[in-house]
Amino acid sequence: MCYAGDRENATTYFTQIGFECPHDTNPAEYFIDLVTIDTEDHVQALADKARISFLHYHFLQSCMTDHNIWPLPDIDGRPIAKQQTYTSKVGVRLLSLPSLLQTKLRDITNSSRRFLALLLRSWRQNIRNTQVIGIRLAGSVLQAALFASIFKSVRVGKSVPKSIADRVALLTYGVINMSIMALMKTLDLFARERSVVVREQMRCNYYGIEYLLAKVCAEVPLDTSFALVFAAVLKRLTGLRTSMATLIETYCLMTISSVSLGFAIGSFTSSVEAAMSTGLPIMVIFMVVGIINPSGVDPEDPPSKLLDVLKFFSPMKWAIESLVTAEFRGMDFGGKGQGIWGKVKDLPQMGALAMVQDGDSVLVNLGLGTAKYWDLAKNLLVLSGIYLSISLIGLSYFGPSFIDTDVI
Repeated sequence: MCYAGDRENATTYFTQIGFECPHDTNPAEYFIDLVTIDTEDHVQALADKARISFLHYHFLQSCMTDHNIWPLPDIDGRPIAKQQTYTSKVGVRLLSLPSLLQTKLRDITNSSRRFLALLLRSWRQNIRNTQVIGIRLAGSVLQAALFASIFKSVRVGKSVPKSIADRVALLTYGVINMSIMALMKTLDLFARERSVVVREQMRCNYYGIEYLLAKVCAEVPLDTSFALVFAAVLKRLTGLRTSMATLIETYCLMTISSVSLGFAIGSFTSSVEAAMSTGLPIMVIFMVVGIINPSGVDPEDPPSKLLDVLKFFSPMKWAIESLVTAEFRGMDFGGKGQGIWGKVKDLPQMGALAMVQDGDSVLVNLGLGTAKYWDLAKNLLVLSGIYLSISLIGLSYFGPSFIDTDVI
Protein backbone atom coordinates (compact mmCIF):
# COMPACT_ATOMS: atom_id res chain seq x y z
CA MET A 1 0.00 0.00 0.00
CA CYS A 2 1.32 3.44 -0.93
CA TYR A 3 -1.33 5.81 0.43
CA ALA A 4 -4.52 5.75 2.50
CA GLY A 5 -5.98 9.06 3.53
CA ASP A 6 -8.13 12.01 2.54
CA ARG A 7 -8.45 12.60 -1.18
CA GLU A 8 -7.66 16.30 -0.77
CA ASN A 9 -4.31 15.50 0.87
CA ALA A 10 -3.12 12.99 -1.74
CA THR A 11 -1.54 15.48 -4.16
CA THR A 12 0.31 17.28 -1.37
CA TYR A 13 1.51 14.00 0.14
CA PHE A 14 3.07 12.71 -3.10
CA THR A 15 4.55 16.14 -3.89
CA GLN A 16 6.32 16.18 -0.52
CA ILE A 17 8.05 12.88 -1.26
CA GLY A 18 9.19 13.95 -4.74
CA PHE A 19 6.31 12.91 -7.03
CA GLU A 20 4.55 16.10 -8.09
CA CYS A 21 1.54 15.67 -10.38
CA PRO A 22 1.97 17.66 -13.66
CA HIS A 23 -0.49 20.51 -14.14
CA ASP A 24 -1.99 19.03 -17.32
CA THR A 25 -2.51 15.54 -15.87
CA ASN A 26 -5.48 14.05 -14.05
CA PRO A 27 -4.24 13.31 -10.49
CA ALA A 28 -6.11 9.99 -10.38
CA GLU A 29 -4.42 8.78 -13.58
CA TYR A 30 -1.05 10.03 -12.35
CA PHE A 31 -1.37 8.13 -9.06
CA ILE A 32 -2.39 4.96 -10.93
CA ASP A 33 0.69 5.28 -13.14
CA LEU A 34 2.89 5.63 -10.04
CA VAL A 35 1.85 2.19 -8.78
CA THR A 36 1.63 0.43 -12.18
CA ILE A 37 4.32 -1.96 -13.43
CA ASP A 38 5.07 -2.05 -17.14
CA THR A 39 4.77 -5.80 -17.77
CA GLU A 40 5.95 -5.57 -21.39
CA ASP A 41 9.35 -3.87 -20.76
CA HIS A 42 11.78 -5.71 -18.48
CA VAL A 43 14.00 -2.68 -17.74
CA GLN A 44 11.04 -0.39 -17.06
CA ALA A 45 9.48 -3.06 -14.86
CA LEU A 46 12.55 -3.00 -12.61
CA ALA A 47 12.32 0.78 -12.28
CA ASP A 48 8.58 0.60 -11.58
CA LYS A 49 9.03 -2.01 -8.89
CA ALA A 50 11.75 0.05 -7.20
CA ARG A 51 9.54 3.13 -7.24
CA ILE A 52 6.60 1.25 -5.75
CA SER A 53 8.81 -0.21 -3.02
CA PHE A 54 9.98 3.32 -2.13
CA LEU A 55 6.40 4.62 -2.02
CA HIS A 56 5.32 1.72 0.19
CA TYR A 57 8.24 2.22 2.60
CA HIS A 58 7.62 5.95 2.88
CA PHE A 59 3.92 5.32 3.49
CA LEU A 60 4.70 2.98 6.38
CA GLN A 61 6.95 5.64 7.89
CA SER A 62 4.23 8.27 7.47
CA CYS A 63 1.68 6.09 9.27
CA MET A 64 3.81 6.35 12.43
CA THR A 65 4.26 10.13 12.39
CA ASP A 66 1.54 11.81 10.33
CA HIS A 67 -1.98 11.98 11.75
CA ASN A 68 -3.36 12.94 8.33
CA ILE A 69 -2.65 9.39 7.13
CA TRP A 70 -5.06 6.71 8.33
CA PRO A 71 -3.99 3.44 9.93
CA LEU A 72 -3.61 0.56 7.53
CA PRO A 73 -7.10 -0.57 6.41
CA ASP A 74 -8.09 -4.20 6.31
CA ILE A 75 -10.24 -6.01 3.75
CA ASP A 76 -13.49 -4.27 4.63
CA GLY A 77 -12.00 -0.74 4.43
CA ARG A 78 -11.92 0.07 8.18
CA PRO A 79 -8.83 0.30 10.42
CA ILE A 80 -7.76 -3.02 11.82
CA ALA A 81 -8.12 -1.88 15.41
CA LYS A 82 -11.80 -1.00 14.94
CA GLN A 83 -12.90 -4.29 13.36
CA GLN A 84 -14.79 -6.98 15.19
CA THR A 85 -12.63 -10.07 14.88
CA TYR A 86 -12.01 -13.36 16.58
CA THR A 87 -9.09 -15.78 16.56
CA SER A 88 -9.32 -19.39 15.44
CA LYS A 89 -7.65 -22.30 17.23
CA VAL A 90 -4.64 -22.05 14.97
CA GLY A 91 -4.18 -18.37 15.72
CA VAL A 92 -5.51 -16.97 12.43
CA ARG A 93 -7.47 -13.72 12.77
CA LEU A 94 -10.87 -14.03 11.10
CA LEU A 95 -13.48 -11.43 10.26
CA SER A 96 -16.83 -11.56 12.01
CA LEU A 97 -19.96 -12.49 10.05
CA PRO A 98 -21.26 -8.87 9.84
CA SER A 99 -17.92 -7.79 8.38
CA LEU A 100 -18.01 -10.55 5.79
CA LEU A 101 -21.57 -9.64 4.79
CA GLN A 102 -20.62 -6.00 4.55
CA THR A 103 -17.64 -6.88 2.34
CA LYS A 104 -19.78 -9.04 0.05
CA LEU A 105 -22.43 -6.32 -0.24
CA ARG A 106 -19.78 -3.76 -1.12
CA ASP A 107 -18.37 -6.06 -3.79
CA ILE A 108 -21.81 -6.45 -5.37
CA THR A 109 -22.36 -2.69 -5.29
CA ASN A 110 -18.99 -1.97 -6.87
CA SER A 111 -19.58 -4.59 -9.55
CA SER A 112 -22.96 -3.02 -10.37
CA ARG A 113 -21.37 0.40 -10.67
CA ARG A 114 -18.68 -0.89 -13.01
CA PHE A 115 -21.29 -2.64 -15.15
CA LEU A 116 -23.43 0.50 -15.40
CA ALA A 117 -20.38 2.60 -16.31
CA LEU A 118 -19.43 0.15 -19.09
CA LEU A 119 -23.04 0.01 -20.31
CA LEU A 120 -23.25 3.80 -20.44
CA ARG A 121 -19.97 3.99 -22.37
CA SER A 122 -21.22 1.43 -24.92
CA TRP A 123 -24.51 3.25 -25.38
CA ARG A 124 -22.70 6.54 -25.91
CA GLN A 125 -20.56 4.89 -28.58
CA ASN A 126 -23.69 3.68 -30.35
CA ILE A 127 -25.39 7.07 -30.12
CA ARG A 128 -22.36 8.79 -31.64
CA ASN A 129 -22.52 6.45 -34.66
CA THR A 130 -25.82 7.85 -35.90
CA GLN A 131 -24.64 7.84 -39.50
CA VAL A 132 -23.77 4.14 -39.36
CA ILE A 133 -27.09 3.37 -37.68
CA GLY A 134 -28.96 5.27 -40.40
CA ILE A 135 -27.09 3.44 -43.15
CA ARG A 136 -27.77 0.03 -41.60
CA LEU A 137 -31.44 0.87 -41.11
CA ALA A 138 -31.83 2.01 -44.72
CA GLY A 139 -29.87 -1.04 -45.87
CA SER A 140 -32.23 -3.40 -44.03
CA VAL A 141 -35.25 -1.83 -45.73
CA LEU A 142 -33.65 -1.80 -49.18
CA GLN A 143 -32.42 -5.38 -48.91
CA ALA A 144 -35.87 -6.63 -47.93
CA ALA A 145 -37.36 -4.73 -50.88
CA LEU A 146 -34.70 -6.16 -53.21
CA PHE A 147 -35.37 -9.74 -52.14
CA ALA A 148 -39.11 -9.19 -52.57
CA SER A 149 -38.56 -7.91 -56.12
CA ILE A 150 -36.27 -10.84 -57.03
CA PHE A 151 -38.62 -13.55 -55.82
CA LYS A 152 -41.77 -12.25 -57.47
CA SER A 153 -43.61 -15.56 -57.28
CA VAL A 154 -43.84 -15.18 -53.48
CA ARG A 155 -46.78 -12.79 -53.71
CA VAL A 156 -50.40 -12.86 -52.64
CA GLY A 157 -52.53 -14.16 -55.51
CA LYS A 158 -49.68 -16.05 -57.18
CA SER A 159 -49.61 -19.84 -57.63
CA VAL A 160 -48.52 -21.35 -54.33
CA PRO A 161 -47.01 -24.59 -55.72
CA LYS A 162 -44.87 -22.73 -58.25
CA SER A 163 -43.49 -20.47 -55.51
CA ILE A 164 -42.23 -23.28 -53.25
CA ALA A 165 -38.61 -23.10 -54.41
CA ASP A 166 -38.66 -19.30 -54.27
CA ARG A 167 -40.05 -19.36 -50.72
CA VAL A 168 -37.21 -21.58 -49.54
CA ALA A 169 -34.65 -19.41 -51.35
CA LEU A 170 -36.13 -16.15 -50.05
CA LEU A 171 -36.03 -17.28 -46.43
CA THR A 172 -32.51 -18.71 -46.86
CA TYR A 173 -31.01 -15.60 -48.44
CA GLY A 174 -32.66 -13.39 -45.85
CA VAL A 175 -31.10 -15.40 -43.01
CA ILE A 176 -27.66 -15.41 -44.63
CA ASN A 177 -27.81 -11.66 -45.27
CA MET A 178 -28.80 -10.61 -41.75
CA SER A 179 -26.49 -13.13 -40.08
CA ILE A 180 -23.42 -11.89 -41.97
CA MET A 181 -24.29 -8.25 -41.27
CA ALA A 182 -24.60 -8.88 -37.52
CA LEU A 183 -21.39 -10.93 -37.35
CA MET A 184 -19.23 -8.51 -39.36
CA LYS A 185 -20.36 -5.50 -37.33
CA THR A 186 -19.68 -7.29 -34.04
CA LEU A 187 -16.25 -8.53 -35.15
CA ASP A 188 -15.21 -5.03 -36.20
CA LEU A 189 -16.43 -3.35 -33.00
CA PHE A 190 -15.29 -6.02 -30.55
CA ALA A 191 -11.83 -6.38 -32.09
CA ARG A 192 -11.25 -2.61 -32.15
CA GLU A 193 -11.92 -2.44 -28.41
CA ARG A 194 -9.78 -5.48 -27.57
CA SER A 195 -6.55 -3.58 -26.91
CA VAL A 196 -8.34 -1.05 -24.71
CA VAL A 197 -10.06 -3.81 -22.77
CA VAL A 198 -6.75 -5.61 -22.21
CA ARG A 199 -5.15 -2.45 -20.77
CA GLU A 200 -8.13 -1.77 -18.53
CA GLN A 201 -8.23 -5.35 -17.28
CA MET A 202 -4.49 -5.16 -16.52
CA ARG A 203 -5.33 -2.28 -14.20
CA CYS A 204 -8.13 -4.36 -12.65
CA ASN A 205 -10.71 -1.73 -13.68
CA TYR A 206 -13.36 -4.41 -14.19
CA TYR A 207 -13.87 -8.12 -14.77
CA GLY A 208 -14.45 -9.78 -18.12
CA ILE A 209 -18.01 -10.80 -17.29
CA GLU A 210 -18.92 -7.19 -16.46
CA TYR A 211 -17.61 -5.98 -19.81
CA LEU A 212 -19.29 -8.80 -21.74
CA LEU A 213 -22.70 -8.27 -20.12
CA ALA A 214 -22.48 -4.53 -20.79
CA LYS A 215 -21.68 -5.13 -24.47
CA VAL A 216 -24.52 -7.64 -24.81
CA CYS A 217 -27.03 -5.25 -23.23
CA ALA A 218 -25.85 -2.38 -25.45
CA GLU A 219 -25.33 -4.13 -28.80
CA VAL A 220 -28.03 -6.83 -28.94
CA PRO A 221 -31.07 -4.48 -28.79
CA LEU A 222 -29.58 -2.33 -31.56
CA ASP A 223 -28.72 -5.26 -33.83
CA THR A 224 -32.07 -6.98 -33.32
CA SER A 225 -33.86 -3.77 -34.25
CA PHE A 226 -32.37 -4.03 -37.76
CA ALA A 227 -33.50 -7.67 -37.97
CA LEU A 228 -36.97 -6.61 -36.85
CA VAL A 229 -37.19 -3.95 -39.56
CA PHE A 230 -35.94 -6.36 -42.23
CA ALA A 231 -38.44 -9.07 -41.25
CA ALA A 232 -41.36 -6.61 -41.05
CA VAL A 233 -40.65 -5.11 -44.48
CA LEU A 234 -40.11 -8.56 -46.01
CA LYS A 235 -43.44 -9.78 -44.65
CA ARG A 236 -45.20 -6.65 -45.87
CA LEU A 237 -43.86 -6.86 -49.43
CA THR A 238 -44.23 -10.62 -49.96
CA GLY A 239 -46.86 -13.30 -49.61
CA LEU A 240 -44.98 -15.36 -47.03
CA ARG A 241 -47.37 -17.56 -45.10
CA THR A 242 -45.34 -17.32 -41.87
CA SER A 243 -46.86 -14.86 -39.41
CA MET A 244 -45.24 -11.49 -38.78
CA ALA A 245 -44.51 -12.43 -35.16
CA THR A 246 -42.81 -15.71 -36.09
CA LEU A 247 -40.75 -14.07 -38.81
CA ILE A 248 -39.54 -11.29 -36.50
CA GLU A 249 -38.88 -13.68 -33.62
CA THR A 250 -36.73 -15.99 -35.74
CA TYR A 251 -34.67 -13.23 -37.34
CA CYS A 252 -34.08 -11.61 -33.95
CA LEU A 253 -33.01 -14.90 -32.33
CA MET A 254 -30.70 -15.58 -35.26
CA THR A 255 -29.19 -12.09 -34.92
CA ILE A 256 -28.54 -12.61 -31.20
CA SER A 257 -26.81 -15.89 -31.98
CA SER A 258 -24.68 -14.27 -34.72
CA VAL A 259 -23.70 -11.39 -32.43
CA SER A 260 -22.71 -13.90 -29.74
CA LEU A 261 -20.61 -15.76 -32.32
CA GLY A 262 -18.90 -12.45 -33.14
CA PHE A 263 -18.13 -11.91 -29.45
CA ALA A 264 -16.67 -15.43 -29.21
CA ILE A 265 -14.38 -14.97 -32.21
CA GLY A 266 -13.37 -11.43 -31.20
CA SER A 267 -12.44 -12.49 -27.67
CA PHE A 268 -9.69 -14.77 -29.03
CA THR A 269 -8.23 -12.29 -31.52
CA SER A 270 -6.12 -9.17 -30.97
CA SER A 271 -6.94 -7.03 -34.03
CA VAL A 272 -9.67 -6.29 -36.55
CA GLU A 273 -7.66 -7.99 -39.30
CA ALA A 274 -7.27 -11.19 -37.27
CA ALA A 275 -10.94 -11.16 -36.32
CA MET A 276 -12.10 -10.74 -39.92
CA SER A 277 -9.63 -13.33 -41.21
CA THR A 278 -10.98 -15.82 -38.67
CA GLY A 279 -14.65 -14.87 -38.81
CA LEU A 280 -15.19 -14.96 -42.57
CA PRO A 281 -14.10 -18.60 -43.11
CA ILE A 282 -16.15 -19.68 -40.10
CA MET A 283 -19.22 -17.90 -41.46
CA VAL A 284 -18.75 -19.45 -44.91
CA ILE A 285 -18.54 -22.92 -43.35
CA PHE A 286 -21.66 -22.32 -41.28
CA MET A 287 -23.46 -21.01 -44.37
CA VAL A 288 -22.55 -24.08 -46.46
CA VAL A 289 -23.64 -26.58 -43.80
CA GLY A 290 -26.69 -24.52 -42.85
CA ILE A 291 -28.52 -24.16 -46.15
CA ILE A 292 -31.15 -26.70 -47.17
CA ASN A 293 -30.18 -28.96 -50.07
CA PRO A 294 -32.88 -28.54 -52.75
CA SER A 295 -32.27 -32.10 -53.93
CA GLY A 296 -33.59 -33.40 -50.62
CA VAL A 297 -32.22 -35.67 -47.92
CA ASP A 298 -31.37 -39.33 -48.36
CA PRO A 299 -32.14 -41.11 -45.05
CA GLU A 300 -29.91 -44.01 -46.11
CA ASP A 301 -26.85 -41.74 -46.40
CA PRO A 302 -26.56 -39.80 -43.10
CA PRO A 303 -23.93 -37.05 -42.75
CA SER A 304 -20.65 -37.62 -40.93
CA LYS A 305 -20.17 -36.83 -37.24
CA LEU A 306 -18.02 -33.81 -38.10
CA LEU A 307 -20.73 -32.45 -40.36
CA ASP A 308 -23.32 -32.93 -37.63
CA VAL A 309 -21.16 -30.94 -35.21
CA LEU A 310 -20.67 -28.10 -37.72
CA LYS A 311 -24.39 -28.02 -38.42
CA PHE A 312 -25.20 -27.81 -34.72
CA PHE A 313 -23.00 -24.72 -34.27
CA SER A 314 -24.41 -22.96 -37.35
CA PRO A 315 -26.94 -20.23 -36.47
CA MET A 316 -28.00 -20.18 -40.13
CA LYS A 317 -29.05 -23.82 -40.08
CA TRP A 318 -31.45 -23.45 -37.18
CA ALA A 319 -32.88 -20.16 -38.47
CA ILE A 320 -33.45 -21.48 -42.01
CA GLU A 321 -35.00 -24.73 -40.86
CA SER A 322 -37.21 -22.89 -38.34
CA LEU A 323 -38.56 -20.51 -40.96
CA VAL A 324 -39.06 -23.22 -43.60
CA THR A 325 -40.90 -25.38 -41.09
CA ALA A 326 -43.15 -22.49 -40.04
CA GLU A 327 -43.79 -21.57 -43.69
CA PHE A 328 -44.80 -24.99 -45.01
CA ARG A 329 -46.29 -26.81 -42.02
CA GLY A 330 -49.99 -27.34 -42.78
CA MET A 331 -49.83 -25.49 -46.12
CA ASP A 332 -52.59 -26.37 -48.58
CA PHE A 333 -51.83 -25.87 -52.26
CA GLY A 334 -55.48 -25.32 -53.09
CA GLY A 335 -56.25 -25.97 -56.73
CA LYS A 336 -60.01 -26.27 -56.34
CA GLY A 337 -61.79 -26.08 -59.67
CA GLN A 338 -58.68 -27.13 -61.58
CA GLY A 339 -58.49 -30.30 -63.59
CA ILE A 340 -55.87 -32.93 -63.02
CA TRP A 341 -53.68 -31.48 -65.73
CA GLY A 342 -53.94 -27.99 -64.22
CA LYS A 343 -52.83 -29.25 -60.81
CA VAL A 344 -49.91 -31.18 -62.27
CA LYS A 345 -48.81 -28.20 -64.35
CA ASP A 346 -48.68 -26.01 -61.25
CA LEU A 347 -46.50 -28.39 -59.20
CA PRO A 348 -42.70 -27.93 -58.92
CA GLN A 349 -40.82 -29.96 -61.51
CA MET A 350 -37.34 -30.54 -60.04
CA GLY A 351 -35.39 -31.72 -57.01
CA ALA A 352 -36.98 -32.73 -53.72
CA LEU A 353 -39.88 -30.39 -54.46
CA ALA A 354 -41.03 -32.18 -57.62
CA MET A 355 -44.65 -33.33 -57.63
CA VAL A 356 -45.28 -32.58 -53.94
CA GLN A 357 -48.93 -32.34 -52.96
CA ASP A 358 -48.88 -30.02 -49.90
CA GLY A 359 -46.60 -28.23 -47.47
CA ASP A 360 -46.13 -31.23 -45.22
CA SER A 361 -44.85 -33.32 -48.10
CA VAL A 362 -42.39 -30.52 -48.90
CA LEU A 363 -41.01 -30.78 -45.38
CA VAL A 364 -40.79 -34.57 -45.58
CA ASN A 365 -38.72 -34.35 -48.77
CA LEU A 366 -36.44 -31.73 -47.22
CA GLY A 367 -35.79 -33.90 -44.16
CA LEU A 368 -38.03 -31.85 -41.85
CA GLY A 369 -41.05 -34.13 -41.77
CA THR A 370 -41.21 -34.39 -37.96
CA ALA A 371 -39.66 -31.01 -37.18
CA LYS A 372 -41.45 -28.45 -35.02
CA TYR A 373 -40.80 -24.73 -35.19
CA TRP A 374 -39.91 -24.04 -31.57
CA ASP A 375 -37.82 -27.19 -31.21
CA LEU A 376 -35.60 -25.74 -33.95
CA ALA A 377 -35.74 -22.07 -32.93
CA LYS A 378 -34.78 -22.70 -29.29
CA ASN A 379 -31.41 -24.01 -30.49
CA LEU A 380 -30.58 -20.41 -31.43
CA LEU A 381 -30.88 -19.51 -27.75
CA VAL A 382 -28.70 -22.50 -26.82
CA LEU A 383 -26.04 -21.38 -29.31
CA SER A 384 -26.14 -17.84 -27.93
CA GLY A 385 -25.43 -19.17 -24.44
CA ILE A 386 -22.58 -21.34 -25.70
CA TYR A 387 -20.95 -18.54 -27.68
CA LEU A 388 -21.24 -16.06 -24.80
CA SER A 389 -19.61 -18.60 -22.48
CA ILE A 390 -16.77 -19.01 -24.98
CA SER A 391 -16.48 -15.21 -25.11
CA LEU A 392 -16.07 -15.02 -21.35
CA ILE A 393 -13.32 -17.65 -21.47
CA GLY A 394 -11.54 -15.69 -24.20
CA LEU A 395 -11.76 -12.42 -22.28
CA SER A 396 -10.61 -14.01 -19.03
CA TYR A 397 -7.80 -16.30 -20.12
CA PHE A 398 -6.59 -15.27 -23.56
CA GLY A 399 -4.62 -12.13 -24.29
CA PRO A 400 -1.07 -10.82 -24.69
CA SER A 401 1.71 -12.34 -22.57
CA PHE A 402 3.27 -10.27 -19.79
CA ILE A 403 6.38 -10.29 -17.65
CA ASP A 404 6.05 -12.03 -14.30
CA THR A 405 7.08 -9.20 -11.96
CA ASP A 406 7.29 -11.55 -8.99
CA VAL A 407 10.56 -12.98 -10.30
CA ILE A 408 12.14 -9.63 -11.25
